[in-house]
Amino acid sequence: MSVIVPSPRRPPSPHRRSGSIPLRYLRVLVWEFRWTLLILLCAVLLGTILHAITPQQSLDGGRPSPGVSLYAAWMALFAQPLYNPPIAWYLLVVYAVYPVLGFILVGEGVVRLALLMISKRHGEKEWMLVLASTYRDHVVLCGLGHLGFRVLEQLHHTRIPVVVLERSESNSFVVQAKALKVPVLIRDMKEDQALIDAGIREAAAIIICSNDDMSNFEVAIDSRRMNPKIRIVMRLFDQQVASKIAGALTVDAAFSSSALAAPVVAAMSFHTRVLSSLVIGGKTFVAAEVLVEETSSLAGRSISELETLYPLRVLARTSREGATNSAPPGSAAVAAGDTLVIHTAAAELPAIAAAGSRAGR
Repeated sequence: MSVIVPSPRRPPSPHRRSGSIPLRYLRVLVWEFRWTLLILLCAVLLGTILHAITPQQSLDGGRPSPGVSLYAAWMALFAQPLYNPPIAWYLLVVYAVYPVLGFILVGEGVVRLALLMISKRHGEKEWMLVLASTYRDHVVLCGLGHLGFRVLEQLHHTRIPVVVLERSESNSFVVQAKALKVPVLIRDMKEDQALIDAGIREAAAIIICSNDDMSNFEVAIDSRRMNPKIRIVMRLFDQQVASKIAGALTVDAAFSSSALAAPVVAAMSFHTRVLSSLVIGGKTFVAAEVLVEETSSLAGRSISELETLYPLRVLARTSREGATNSAPPGSAAVAAGDTLVIHTAAAELPAIAAAGSRAGR
């Protein structure tokens, strides 16, 4: 069974988004190393000023130019003093302290950047966090179980950007999600910081698919608090409760996966294959293939008769020989061995599937 998820309020443009990713990466990296860069900048600026105000013997008592002073301050960080020995006591302090400072700042920055690049290659949590922070107008998907992964596949297929929150790193779907180049944050979705790291404030929608109703409800409330404009789609096991919550609270759509699946599973006991499902006006509809067997009550009737007797619409008809006719005319007769593609309410599918089989007699 496939679940069609409502599109975000502003479907992102893949072309526009891909063009801005390098700038967002750069901004995130600058923010990640902000304190290292700030301390380094202050140290270089201070060293430049001290060099610029100090007369040097090698310059016949003159002061170095701003460019030379900047170069001298930078080289001091790598234990390469430009003026040796320095005249002023404060330059002695600079030449003594700056190599240690340079080793800490530059060395630490290079190591952290290298670890970040390794994290990117292996899809580890540090890079996932950086990647998630570049997303805008995306979908936050909470819970990567069987249902959550199927929803992820649907969203990925339609090129809608997704950030996943999953609590268990041992979940077998985590590896598959990373293979799709989707950022997966191994975090508890009930934590505010987890939602913030997933970009809840910039997200267009959140889909909550875990099997814990109370946790789903809590995350829905937190999401609305952090982003009043976000679209919320929430899974609940009790369809009656789901309908009440969707109608009474600020949840855009609440659904019961068991209620969606039950009629589909029943129909699958016959020669029926569900192609897709969608929700219209709060009611689930499916497109399905129904095989008309030899003793079926459907055989020998016209398309118009079927659409009159059953609440369905025939979208296509494939004969036993393999000839397919999309949008067949109402006068066309249905023969045993035909495969019909129909559109109907999910609740009606088991009865129609039974009619197409020997059980219809």
